[in-house]
Amino acid sequence: MRKACSELLARYASLPGLTASCLRLPDGSISHECFTRWLTPTQVRQAMSILDGTLEVLRSSGVVPAQTNWVFANLRLMSRLRPDHACLAVFIENRPDLAMAKVNALLEEFAQLEAIAEL
Repeated sequence: MRKACSELLARYASLPGLTASCLRLPDGSISHECFTRWLTPTQVRQAMSILDGTLEVLRSSGVVPAQTNWVFANLRLMSRLRPDHACLAVFIENRPDLAMAKVNALLEEFAQLEAIAEL
């Protein structure tokens, strides 16, 4: 899974507006990458921790989101949660000229990756 995710993210690394990505695997391990100076690795890890907490509260309330999209003044935090609890979060510049279809394609490909249990 780790290798498949790395390959997936490498294919999308030049995605316009992508500032950072963070992956949490089912075992709780986290890997992240920052592509600009907009966010520090610490900020990305903290955001993922808050996202995880929010998703856990929603799950415990019976709401299981497949995808979330948080919009801030200059940034979007989009995430995709898999049934095995792996989660991919991407941090995208909040600009009207960006091709959001490509971001959604990245998240959908993540959702379709196989062999999550092969960690």
